[in-house]
Amino acid sequence: MVVTHIIEGFTAFGTVAVAVLAIWGDWVRSILAPLKLTIIEHNFSGDPTTFTPPGRPPVRVMFYHLRVINQRRWLSAENCRVMLTGFSRRDPSGIFQPVPMPVPFQFLWAPAELTPPSITVLREQVLDLGYIAENDTRFIPRLYGIPNNFQGFVGSNEAVRFQIQIEAVNFSSSIYVVEVAWDGQWSYVPATMRQHLPIRIIPPT
Repeated sequence: MVVTHIIEGFTAFGTVAVAVLAIWGDWVRSILAPLKLTIIEHNFSGDPTTFTPPGRPPVRVMFYHLRVINQRRWLSAENCRVMLTGFSRRDPSGIFQPVPMPVPFQFLWAPAELTPPSITVLREQVLDLGYIAENDTRFIPRLYGIPNNFQGFVGSNEAVRFQIQIEAVNFSSSIYVVEVAWDGQWSYVPATMRQHLPIRIIPPT
């Protein structure tokens, strides 16, 4: 009799647990294993393509991308965006000095022509980091709007460390640092360009 009551109790508990998970499953999973998004390299050798400015001939360009990974694929990262929260520039002594920035700026998801500013990340999504055009004098981070006094471009023999943060509903990542340096040389061959424009990710500590 006691064994029967125990079995019935476990059965009732199991039924209730199934019902709870059916109704509040996402919430339970978010408590036990919360959302986790990370940034990794996508193509730091560069992606050769072309721009066609209005009224001008096509221009050869090297694009660079990051990738945002959802490591909790049973939880969707809603209204996800990636922000530039700050940056620092390398001074003549080789030390990176912070540069004042009035507000955060948002990076563009790729492909920028088709992807809205805020998206739901189920597994992973490519992000535009920046680009450099042939015969241009600087690497340009790919942001929604750049003010006239923006100092985050990377010129010849310069290096900048971009502070990047992922934001989504009920989630904010630690700060990632992406360092971009350029020796002033340009190539349309990705493997060669990687030697001239090295990029590295400094993970959060």
